[in-house]
Amino acid sequence: MFKFPKATIPLLLVVALAGAFVIADAQSYPSHYGFGKPATVAQQEAWNDDVNGLTGAGLPPGHGSVAAGQTLYEAKCAVCHGDFGEGENRYPVLAGGNGTLTSARPVKTVGSYWPYAPTLYDYIRRAMPFNAPGSLTNDQVYAIAAYVLNLNNLVPANAVLDAKTLAAIKMPNRNGFINEHLKPDVHAVACMTNCKKSVTITSDLARTLGITPNETGSTPDERIITGSGPAAGPSAAPAGGSAKHVASAPVAFSQIAPIVAQRCAVCHAAHPTEAGFSAAPMGIMLDTPARIAALASKIKQQAVTSHRMPIGNMTGMTDKERALLGKWIDQGAKIH
Repeated sequence: MFKFPKATIPLLLVVALAGAFVIADAQSYPSHYGFGKPATVAQQEAWNDDVNGLTGAGLPPGHGSVAAGQTLYEAKCAVCHGDFGEGENRYPVLAGGNGTLTSARPVKTVGSYWPYAPTLYDYIRRAMPFNAPGSLTNDQVYAIAAYVLNLNNLVPANAVLDAKTLAAIKMPNRNGFINEHLKPDVHAVACMTNCKKSVTITSDLARTLGITPNETGSTPDERIITGSGPAAGPSAAPAGGSAKHVASAPVAFSQIAPIVAQRCAVCHAAHPTEAGFSAAPMGIMLDTPARIAALASKIKQQAVTSHRMPIGNMTGMTDKERALLGKWIDQGAKIH
């Protein structure tokens, strides 16, 4: 027979009571909470639209010809990707590049790089065209895919693609990728000798494109005011002046108009001058003072806050110009 010290008995009672409360509390919770409802089969199928690139499983019914695809491509795709898939400005090149993958400057296109043809359908349906993703019908997606493959000499000009024929296409780079689970275990030894003592940055392209922040200053506002680096903002204080005083100086529309004209209106105008644009993207025009003022909030969101525009910074908008735009908008976006 086991005996417990007298001091242990109260402790055991406390533990037992605590356990009882936990069990009772857990049993008091309902089995369900009474809100929401099970997803219907139709709702689930609406989201189940992925396509298996290797086998083509998931490709929907429908078909499209190269001829029909050319018409659609010229209307919805050529403005960015060029009439023949050569890519306009900094938009992706879709055709060509054969035999370049092992060169010093590989050209990765649908024809030279992509391993599976069904992936082309999946990507176009989800993400294209850039200004209206998901707006194409199944037949339209098949047709555009057929035309892009024809540009890469992978299907003939009279080809008609559907789920079966698209999945049957063997891409040139089909075997150019290695599945992760097939890789052998490699235990390389890091080289820690003859290391460079310092690294010299020879190009400021990343900073110019706005994809690498300046390294000085603890906040974005501070970087602009202190004028750190070549991308210093317009609020940099001059010698003998205070940053606070400069920050409060009014910005005239005459300072803003040239920025918008050179960086934005080359595309966003009734008659764009930028190569590859026959109309203003999404119908947004910034070619008059009234239109610029009316769209000031959008300009701030796209060009000042998020740096999404210009796309790829194709027109070279500087941090100084973005800061000046933001300051003008914050002051009321006055054009007079």
